[in-house]
Amino acid sequence: MSSRLPDFVDPWRMADQGRVFSGHAAIDDLPRLAKDVLGAEGDIELRLEFRRDQEKRACISGSVKADLLLECQRCLNPMLVSIESQLNIALVRSAEEAERLPEHYDPLLLDEPRIRLLDIVEEELLLSLPQVSRHEIGECGCSDLHQKTEQEIADREEPSERSNPFAILAELKQK
Repeated sequence: MSSRLPDFVDPWRMADQGRVFSGHAAIDDLPRLAKDVLGAEGDIELRLEFRRDQEKRACISGSVKADLLLECQRCLNPMLVSIESQLNIALVRSAEEAERLPEHYDPLLLDEPRIRLLDIVEEELLLSLPQVSRHEIGECGCSDLHQKTEQEIADREEPSERSNPFAILAELKQK
């Protein structure tokens, strides 16, 4: 096991050797993720295990954990989101090879001999982000507004009791 992550590795050789990398990375080291979060502070805990499966495919399995500060889309205030993601990746050299993979694998198409480990971690975290981040209704700063709006809708008159705007036309027609 390694606590310091190398920048680039040969994934095929790492799979042959059964290497395991674990440790922490800073959110600052992941530029695409840093754009999507409010603060680039904090650490990401990761574990990546390179191996060969029963069919001799080169695979990467492991986990990624992070606490990310996102913006609530209801109240626009910061909120902390904990992400824990398990990854199960098979390395492939062609799209045809990717199509033949069992469903439990996510393909990683490689056209270069080396990969950056943090790119795998960053991609997994980006895929794990919620589509719309928002507090629970009771925790959100705008939950009072939400409840007030619901009450206003409930207090409105029934549409059948309201006056008909075309009633005047009916009177004109009778004349």
